[in-house]
Amino acid sequence: MKTYPIFAVIDNQPCLVVGGGAVGERKVADLMAAGARVTVVSRTLTPELAALASRGEISYLPEDFREAQVEGMALVMAATDDPEVNAAVSAAAQARAIWVNVADAPEYCTFIVPAQVRRGELTLAISTGGASPALARQVREELQQHFGPEYGPYLDLLQRVRTRLLAERRGLPDNGPLFHRLVHSPLKEAVAQGDRTRVLKLLQEVLGSVLSAPVLGELVSQALKGTEG
Repeated sequence: MKTYPIFAVIDNQPCLVVGGGAVGERKVADLMAAGARVTVVSRTLTPELAALASRGEISYLPEDFREAQVEGMALVMAATDDPEVNAAVSAAAQARAIWVNVADAPEYCTFIVPAQVRRGELTLAISTGGASPALARQVREELQQHFGPEYGPYLDLLQRVRTRLLAERRGLPDNGPLFHRLVHSPLKEAVAQGDRTRVLKLLQEVLGSVLSAPVLGELVSQALKGTEG
């Protein structure tokens, strides 16, 4: 299956998951992580989904699927164990030009969900075009080993530095080289070690002429809040 890689912005957008089992639970978790407002249609729910519904974190329709339920949705996902229901969900969504994913049935999909590695704002997505989900999982596991949890605070720090620098120096030609020096410095390793003193020293070496020590210290404290060191 040929695909076009894309990251959908669905923050605060309504999304539908048809199916309240283990697969549906995973779909809901991914959608919520992206900030979506999720509605689940199912006669039954897993304990985790039931808890989310009881807390009002998802909307719950304890009924069978009906075509009208897809109206107004940004994305639709079918995750039932009934192929006929899944096919009906796909048909209803496609008839309304709504993107739809059907678990383990790429022929009914207008988009497929890649294997993912998330480290804060860093998202790595892997797809084999449906040819081998097992290989996609293997590649994901390999990437999880290479891109460790330090990438979360590391990227947070880079984002904070970039935002502050552009707020004070937007459009200056040396901004690009400064960002390049940062990502090619040992900054990530220092973050991984939780060594705030070294992190601050490295930032001062690259940015000390354009951002003050107190400003850099504040950015480090914000990004590395909760880490060791």
